[in-house]
Parts: sequence; C-alpha cells; structure tokens
Amino acid sequence: MKFLKIAVSALALLATGAASAETKLNLINAGELRILTNPIYPPMEFVNPQKGTLDGFDIDIANAIAKKLNLNTLFVTTAFQELPSSLQTGRGDMIISGMSDNTKRQASMDFVDYITSGPILFTVKANADQYKKTEDLCGKTVAGSRSTTFGDNVKTWSDANCVAKGKPAINFEGTTDSNAARLGMKQGRYDAVVQGIETIAYQMSLEPDTFVLVGDPLLSNDTFGMGFKKDNAALRDAVAGALDEVIKDGTYAELLKKWGLVHNAVEKAVVNGVK
Repeated sequence: MKFLKIAVSALALLATGAASAETKLNLINAGELRILTNPIYPPMEFVNPQKGTLDGFDIDIANAIAKKLNLNTLFVTTAFQELPSSLQTGRGDMIISGMSDNTKRQASMDFVDYITSGPILFTVKANADQYKKTEDLCGKTVAGSRSTTFGDNVKTWSDANCVAKGKPAINFEGTTDSNAARLGMKQGRYDAVVQGIETIAYQMSLEPDTFVLVGDPLLSNDTFGMGFKKDNAALRDAVAGALDEVIKDGTYAELLKKWGLVHNAVEKAVVNGVK
C-alpha cells in the first residue's frame, strides 16, 4: 500500500510539472501548439492532392518539434500576408510557412531560423555528363525568372568564378517565370536554369528522371524562420531547444532528405539570425 501511495504521488508530481511547463509556454490552449501556415508553397507546405491533407517539410518538422515538447499540433491556415497579424491577435502560438527572417519582420516578431534557401543551377538529364559542376556552365546560357534576383546572383557568381579565372561569362536569359525557363531548356534553347533550391527539389519529385542539379547553390542568401510573439520568449526558446534536439537525433536530416532539401540545412537553431 505504501509503495502504491508513493507511485501515485510521483505521478501527481509529474502531471503538475508538465502542466507548469505548459503554463510557462503561454500556449493558447493547454497541450496544443497552434501553428499558423499558408499551405501554397510546396515542398515547404501544401495540400497533398492525393490525401487532401497538409503536407510538406514545415508540417513534418513542426510535428517533430511538438513531439519533443509533448504537445499536439493544430495547423491554422491563413493567407500569407495575414500571418503576422494573426499571430499578434492570438489565432496561433507560432508561424511556420516558408517565411524569411529579416530585420523588418524582427521589429514585430522573433524568429527561430531553421532552414536556408538560395539559387542553384540544374539541367536536363541528357546534359548531365556535359555539366557536372557549376564551372562547366561558364560561357553557356542559363535562364531564370526575370522577376527574381537570380539574374544578379548568376552574374555575381559568373564574374567571380568564370571571368576572374579567364573563362567566358555565363549568359543569363530572363524569362516570364520558372516554368518558361524549364520549357525552354527542354526545347534546347538554354543549357541550364536557375531556381530556388527548395522549389526545384519539389519539381524534381513531380518530374522524376528529368532534371539533375549542377554543383552546390550559388549562395545561401535567404533564411526561413518560425515566427513568435515578442512577449513569448519562453515558447520561442523551447521550440529552439526542441529543434536542436531533432537536429542532433537525426530527424532533421531525415526530413531534409525526404523533401529533397539536403542543401538547405542549418547546423543549429538560431534566434533572429539575420542581421
């Protein structure tokens, strides 16, 4: 009987401790992590057309983090431009939605940086033997959406790695969008295309055995962060700690591989890492 009383007391203390920990996180609902997201950005977050459910790297990593914190997830879909205001008005505890950490956004929310992004070159599979590394495209024609900064990124890389070494520059051709660039490459008008590493990874899953990446990303010039209210540093720091745990136990690497994002890894969670 004495042993039973001790066991019951221990369980009560554990339950009290868990409740206390949740209270410190300032969650909207006990035991639940309400996550704001705009699921139109595959492979980060999107509605799976076969299952009709939310899917993507952000969904998986958020669930892995919540598991570390012994919380259930509830995803709340919101228009991207309304994510910050929805966080401030209490519709969610945090944001994860392929959102870039930048100093302007840091004025109203804190970020836990969890993945990087940047432009990478790729070509059609038939050209894989000809273009094995990025330098092989010096003097060749690379296409990309003209509404992005990819053209400037290609020129900067070409000046430093082609022209500066006595090789001909890469010729950049701006197109209406990435779809037009890929179509032109398939038709033989371009040698390669430049696109964001996270989006081409998803495109390669839709069109298997069609494209191959050429070299490493030209640069990592963007960092995605999970957003938190500035007055909830407890939840921000708890999520950062949980992210470090999933990085260390290998879950993070498995999810990056699952979604073709192996070039986008961070070494550890960083709060407001973009200066």
